[in-house]
Amino acid sequence: MSVPLSVAVTLGLLFFLSAGLNEQVAEGCKCLQRHPQQVFCESDIVIRAKVIGNVASTLPNLVAFNIKVITKYKPSIKKDIRVIYSTKTSCGAHLENGEYLLSGNIVDGVMVFGLCDLVWRWDQLSSVQKGNLSMYQRGCVCEITSCTGASCLTKKPQRKCLIGVKNALSLDYEDALQAVCLPCRDGSCKWQK
Repeated sequence: MSVPLSVAVTLGLLFFLSAGLNEQVAEGCKCLQRHPQQVFCESDIVIRAKVIGNVASTLPNLVAFNIKVITKYKPSIKKDIRVIYSTKTSCGAHLENGEYLLSGNIVDGVMVFGLCDLVWRWDQLSSVQKGNLSMYQRGCVCEITSCTGASCLTKKPQRKCLIGVKNALSLDYEDALQAVCLPCRDGSCKWQK
């Protein structure tokens, strides 16, 4: 039994189109949903900065931004930061002039950030979120974990704050954004607003 030419051509086109779509998905940027405190704790540096504009990058495959640091929430280097870098990949971030909350890592002595870091316009943060920034460092000893169903109903977790179904022990993601996970005197951790 032979396959008609039109069917073979159609199957061939579908194969090439699906391969092309898979390639785009593989090259896309995917960030796991994390609480801002988790991103804060995993970052080398967290700052509030005013972006003044783009500058010519002296480093390959990186875009450079001229900034003025307003506040260092988590400084890992003592020197003044005047230029920050983002990758040219799909996970790289583009910044307009204005104030931002930014987190990133120190690579070869410079701050590098991307879309999976904190890249938030300062004027879009609530006053509660701004206030929580000064408490996140204390909560870095705690773990923030997602839960579903029965795992959200476990007995008081040690050193963990849960995000999932809102109940006495866990918060939904929207409420968690307005809270900070802090250690208690008994060694456990809990959400505090």
